Amino acid sequence: MDLLHGVLLTEVPTYQHQDPLTGELLTCNKCEPGTHMSVHCTATSPTKCVPCKAEHYTGLWNYLNRCLYCSTYCGENQEVEKECSPVNNRVCRCKQGFYSKDDFCIGHKECGIGHGVITNGTSQMDTVCEKCADGFFSDSSSALEPCVKQQDCASSGQVVLLPGSAYHDTMCGSCDDLKDEVKILRAFLPRFFAFHRMRVVKMRKLVARDRSPLLDQITAWLAQAPEEQLRKLPQMLRALQLSSLADKLEGRFNEIQQQAAQCNHHMFPQC
Repeated sequence: MDLLHGVLLTEVPTYQHQDPLTGELLTCNKCEPGTHMSVHCTATSPTKCVPCKAEHYTGLWNYLNRCLYCSTYCGENQEVEKECSPVNNRVCRCKQGFYSKDDFCIGHKECGIGHGVITNGTSQMDTVCEKCADGFFSDSSSALEPCVKQQDCASSGQVVLLPGSAYHDTMCGSCDDLKDEVKILRAFLPRFFAFHRMRVVKMRKLVARDRSPLLDQITAWLAQAPEEQLRKLPQMLRALQLSSLADKLEGRFNEIQQQAAQCNHHMFPQC
């Protein structure tokens, strides 16, 4: 059986051809891939085959009068996977960062803030995203990055200044950090407002001086505002009719104060 199988594999494919002079039906050998037939066989001579010229090919045993033209050209967002050769047409694939859909190469989608990549996109499949599970976060859009585990403040002997969420990491501080009231305020407050970014539009009245992004302006204002204003931010937010945000900030102030008390330091006055 193995011997017979080997014989079949080496057997040259044939085709039927009628000799135009004699009318005799001849069995002719086909031409191998990379060549084409230039002259049919006769009763006294075999099929004549010639190689394909540049930019032409035949991928199968054949008796074509001419080779096929390499007609495939790589389009937008594609690259050559296999170049045209005597035995194959040009083969294209989507470039890195793109995948094939309906004969187009489409960019891999980015997983938004609060979501991470669970399966990277390939040339045939889009990125697969998932919402960050409890204890994990993603603070940027990415087609490559998974959700990242939030810091565990207790494991490093620190206290929680701002709890983590699916959108941002936990912010930790040490007892030594809590000794410097102003420094900890300036570090904590930008993160607090970034977390509540959808609720701070009314703060434009307080900080807006140019057309730069509002959160950038808030961060710049917090970096240079007098200590007294930083401490009075809950009252200032209420004056801007941001009572809910003021309550949240006041609650964080009180929780940090309790943490500081455990470190035998007193940070914030009661609001």
